[in-house]
Amino acid sequence: MHQLIALDIEYTYTTNLIYEIDINGIITFSNSNFAEVTGFRKRELIGKNHEVFRHPDVPDEIYEKLWSTEERLKKWFSTIKNIRRDGMYFWSSIHCTPKRDKDDTIIGFIVVHKPASKIDIEEELERYAQYD
Repeated sequence: MHQLIALDIEYTYTTNLIYEIDINGIITFSNSNFAEVTGFRKRELIGKNHEVFRHPDVPDEIYEKLWSTEERLKKWFSTIKNIRRDGMYFWSSIHCTPKRDKDDTIIGFIVVHKPASKIDIEEELERYAQYD
């Protein structure tokens, strides 16, 4: 997978970003806002693993815990630093909800990104620093 080069330039947004992934983390849906903020076209996002947005500043332990099977089986909220296609970063408060079929089997996840507050970002940066 092509590795994005992180730039120390923040990208800000004001709208909700929504995408869906299957149980393997592959993007199956993206709204236009998500595509715009990440710098990809919607059709380019479909089929990519959601880790394409993982910023290198996010410690492995935090990312792995967020997307662990245990966490993915329930709704969860978190704040995380993401990377855009052009290398700029953006902060999101994320809400992840399991998506189930008619037999109540988890078939994927709906992920909503909202702009993160300054307080949430500061707290998350302190958490990231604990892993350095």
